[in-house]
Amino acid sequence: MDNKEKNPPKVRNTDGLTLKKRGGQRLTREQVQEIREGRKKLRREMRERGIKSRKEFELTASSLGLYFDRPRFGFLWFFSGRGLWALLGALGLLALVLTIFSMVTQMRGLFTINLSQGMFREGYSLSEEITFRAATGNLFSQPAVDVPCISVVQIPDKIYDNSVWENPVSNDQQDTTQKYRDAGCFYYTFYIRNEGESETGYVWDLNIDSEDKKLADALWVMVFEDEEMTFYAKADEQGAPQALPAEGNNTVGYRKAPFIDMAKNPEQQYSVIAEREDFTYYRLRPVPFLSETLVASGQQETVAPQEIHKYTVVLWVEGDDPHCTDELIGGHVGLSMQFRLVDESKGKDETSRWWDGLDFWND
Repeated sequence: MDNKEKNPPKVRNTDGLTLKKRGGQRLTREQVQEIREGRKKLRREMRERGIKSRKEFELTASSLGLYFDRPRFGFLWFFSGRGLWALLGALGLLALVLTIFSMVTQMRGLFTINLSQGMFREGYSLSEEITFRAATGNLFSQPAVDVPCISVVQIPDKIYDNSVWENPVSNDQQDTTQKYRDAGCFYYTFYIRNEGESETGYVWDLNIDSEDKKLADALWVMVFEDEEMTFYAKADEQGAPQALPAEGNNTVGYRKAPFIDMAKNPEQQYSVIAEREDFTYYRLRPVPFLSETLVASGQQETVAPQEIHKYTVVLWVEGDDPHCTDELIGGHVGLSMQFRLVDESKGKDETSRWWDGLDFWND
């Protein structure tokens, strides 16, 4: 073998691909540019929401495919003249792994709202404000931290209007946490609007994505859809719907029926135990979770262009629930609300955001 065979000339890249990879696949210059633009837009959107942590940005970007693979090197290359750089790279990779682990720990309990690809393409958008000044394809909230167990009757009446906390609300983490502590529960209000040209319908699912210490066993949930409210809790050990006080126990009861004026099915969720001269005793009947990981589902059969619907989700650990014990201390639960078109198939990989419109996403 002559010298030319030992050192063949470099071949010019003619396939249009760069050395950048995502998921092990080489990317074109256009795809690389789109990922970079997507990262810029995501960073800008998160900063507008007051989320400036690089850790949270990288975790979110990675989960959405807005990343490039880290370069990998062979074993022999490590001992080449650039071995020092390889060592530094290995140390950096170790730091990255530790950072990701830290991010996953911090992001536990996050509440997210997502649109499917079909809804995104039909022109639907989400917003925390009815003005849709900052419309987006997804929303997420900081988790509630160290919120105590409370009774449903302690939840403030203003929860639906998202105005429980009277002080000005900033996007600072500490202020957000204080907001939930003042209310004694987690609550989040948002709006969805059909900005397309067609009348369509959609379905929503409220899912439990992560949990430890079986915190969801004592978790109660209220969902306000426009002016109608339904509250939910897990079924008991026999699979029967819960009730507080328990069915057959008429010696105690609640002296108020919280949010009964907004209840979608008040006759099913509230019943009178006894009536006195000054007040009435009530029993509360939450709708059972649909499964271990699915809290509830709902549907809007037809939504006209520019039509808006309002949602408020309230989560709390019910102090009167028999599962509310000291064993739940330190536990967490993370939920998400997924929206999809009525005729769109259900699947975890079908949720979408504004970057689904990028060409490389569907390659």
